[in-house]
Amino acid sequence: MRTAFNIGLIICLLFLPWWLGAIVLVAACLAIRGFYEAILYGILADALYGTTLGIHGFQYPATALAVILVLISAFLRDKLAWQ
Repeated sequence: MRTAFNIGLIICLLFLPWWLGAIVLVAACLAIRGFYEAILYGILADALYGTTLGIHGFQYPATALAVILVLISAFLRDKLAWQ
């Protein structure tokens, strides 16, 4: 399952819009405990598509989004009944 999410995220990162990749990333973080490779995908997205100025001067929005999603999903995963 982890491999399928990794392949799906690579495809989303390279060929699909960012919001579709974010949805797959949330699903992967909720389905797999400790899906820390999400942070690496955020770094990769910033390296591929980031600008020198970033968004309002912040250069790493995808990495920040990935870190926030991993932390929130770890918290929510403990609260959900379908662990």
